[in-house]
Amino acid sequence: MGFLSTAITLYCDYSRPPFVLPPSPSSSPSPFSADAFTFTELSASTVVVHFLLHRYRHLEDKMANQDDTHDASGSRNNVEKEIKRGLTVMKSIIRARDKGEKFEVHWSAEDQLIEPNGSMLASYIGFLVRQHILITCDNWRSPELKVGKEKIWSEIQRSFHIDESRQKYCIQLAGKRLRGFRSFLSNKFLKDEEGKFVEAERPMKYAEIISAEEWDNFVAKRRNEKFHEVSDKNRKRASKPAYPYKKGRTGYARLQQRILAEDKSDATSLPEHVLWKAARVGKDGAVIEVVQNVYDECETLSQTLPSTEVQDCRSVLSRVLNVPEYSGRVRGKGFGVTPSSFYKKPKTKNPTNKEVMETLAELRAQVLELQKENARYREERCGSEAKDTSDRASINCQPKFPEGITPCQLYLSSPTYRIVGKGKVHNTSGELLHHNPLPVGYMKVSVDLVLDTDALLPLPDVVSETTMMRDAVGSFVGWPSDLIFPDAETPTRPTHKAGKGISRRIESVASQKEVPGPKLKKAGKDIPTTSETKSQIMMRLEKMVEESDIMHGAIRSVDFDEGVFGIAHSEIIAKEDMQQLFEHEELGIAVIHTYIWYMYDTLMRGTELCNRFNFIAASRINTTFIMKNPTSVKNELIDRFMAAGDNTTPSLYFLPFNSCNGGHWVLVAMDLSRLMVYYLDSLSGDWSKYPSMKKTVDAAILKFRSKKNYRNRKDITWVRVQCPQQNNSVDCRFFVLRFMRDIIALNRIDIPKMYFDEYKSYSRAHLDEMKDELCQFIIDQRII
Repeated sequence: MGFLSTAITLYCDYSRPPFVLPPSPSSSPSPFSADAFTFTELSASTVVVHFLLHRYRHLEDKMANQDDTHDASGSRNNVEKEIKRGLTVMKSIIRARDKGEKFEVHWSAEDQLIEPNGSMLASYIGFLVRQHILITCDNWRSPELKVGKEKIWSEIQRSFHIDESRQKYCIQLAGKRLRGFRSFLSNKFLKDEEGKFVEAERPMKYAEIISAEEWDNFVAKRRNEKFHEVSDKNRKRASKPAYPYKKGRTGYARLQQRILAEDKSDATSLPEHVLWKAARVGKDGAVIEVVQNVYDECETLSQTLPSTEVQDCRSVLSRVLNVPEYSGRVRGKGFGVTPSSFYKKPKTKNPTNKEVMETLAELRAQVLELQKENARYREERCGSEAKDTSDRASINCQPKFPEGITPCQLYLSSPTYRIVGKGKVHNTSGELLHHNPLPVGYMKVSVDLVLDTDALLPLPDVVSETTMMRDAVGSFVGWPSDLIFPDAETPTRPTHKAGKGISRRIESVASQKEVPGPKLKKAGKDIPTTSETKSQIMMRLEKMVEESDIMHGAIRSVDFDEGVFGIAHSEIIAKEDMQQLFEHEELGIAVIHTYIWYMYDTLMRGTELCNRFNFIAASRINTTFIMKNPTSVKNELIDRFMAAGDNTTPSLYFLPFNSCNGGHWVLVAMDLSRLMVYYLDSLSGDWSKYPSMKKTVDAAILKFRSKKNYRNRKDITWVRVQCPQQNNSVDCRFFVLRFMRDIIALNRIDIPKMYFDEYKSYSRAHLDEMKDELCQFIIDQRII
């Protein structure tokens, strides 16, 4: 009875909390179940067995609740205990496996482990690698580890529903867990608080999985001088990180999952720099300044880099941090994401020599056919105009260029006779095009500006396979000589096309009703202009104005297309407006809006550009209105944003902004989808000059996104663009219009911080070119 009494005492001491053994598979109660247990019916040996089984389960549960992974940087004050460690450390996994159950595993868009069950699998892999791989392993790719890796993979498949394609990820994660475990052992048992190596015996806690011999070999390797050098170097590097990670064991994948879930976003992933910043936000929500600065630079760079350059396997975050990168990883995405899997560049199959020759033969045939058609057209055209003895007709049929390089306008005759671009004609003897002689009747030109992006080249480039005007910017092409005209002249349209303007879309929008018009204040002239500097098209319009009733006080009320400003809009054109144009004076609202109408009608109408660029009427948003009623101005902006419909795709809203009545003008270009605002000022300065304008624009953008239920993940980023600068006091309006024209012509939503290489500066010729375009448009629309 003494032994029984002792066993009962031990049982009572170790039975907190009370335990219940699993029921027996049979219908009869287990001899160790609560129903069957009575001290009077059990023998002493039965009680002892009962006690030992409970003690084993108690220890097993205790180990299962311990942290299964070891962070090399963490420190724990665990007391060494001799604990028998079995294979069933992770209780929930082992018990589910015994019942024939498997856990489902979930993966992110970047093929990383996420919840539910992602952290469970990661911890289980850590347990398995400690059971089957020696800690003295130095090379994870060693063939000697094949058996151990196969055992790890088979154990994973026994407990988790996981595809064979995930084996590589799991084995790589096992290698990472092994390295973490080795670092944990070194830091915990072989180093003191100062990081110096000390004498240490094998920790009995891990005696079951680490033999004495294995431990001695491990310690010997850790005492190697080369290992000490590497260890000291890594310890110093990790001791004071410039951008400390603050999310513990969460990891980038699960952090991204949590953010997307909290924001209820339909997105499947976040940009690298956004996730990188989120991983460095403390519990108090504060972001240190250096982290915020990196994030801001990433936002700016992501808008200025072409999409093709961003996808060159070097992330925006990596560019901004400008630090050496490890191959095979994407910074800011975490374990398991590689450049090849993240950027997913499709592999293209190189064509065979036979396929290349067949393609070239087809292109040559197409080129010959086009040359024949152009030759027939030139013969018919010159023949039909042979009777026309005017100087202009002779210029149209046989334009002459001086030897050398001359600015020119590029026209096409099919399907309509129109200007499609501008560039320079290279008229030199023996000129070759891509090392080949030019066809008869063609000249070599360089394309500088595209006005019709969808126009087909008259002579496709066989070498680069370029066939469209939009792809020819900055390159040399062959162009029919009879469709090239000096840039200072505007050619007369062929007689059989007469009556249809080059860029005309509407039959007539001018009202001939005469009403008294207000006299505008005449601006002083900073640049003297004489008739010799005016183009023929401007002199033609000037003559039309002189012969009209506008010279006697009449005005024209012009109704704009609703698509220009998103609402119905009209302007009054008077004598003073024409004077501003002819004499290069400060432009008024009417002239500015008419040129915006020209850009919409000529460059954008009927193309995808209408979805990429939008205009805001300058007469509704200016400093004076903002100071009087900022709420009304904000609502005007919101209404304009709402009128455009979908704003989730990148697009720009152009706001020509007048600082005050008759004052300086700047251009504000807003990208609502990316929360970017570009500021272009032809005088030195930034938006800090106009704080009320910035405040109103920011408030309108955020309010609009709120009404649309768009997520505001970040602050609005303002970018000051280093744009061309004016050298007098009247050109700011011309520069604002030219900024918009170039951005649309280049079809660029992202405006480089240093502006476009094609237009680093503006000459007087650039501004005169705009005036000629507007003069031609006014004539075509029959406004006068």
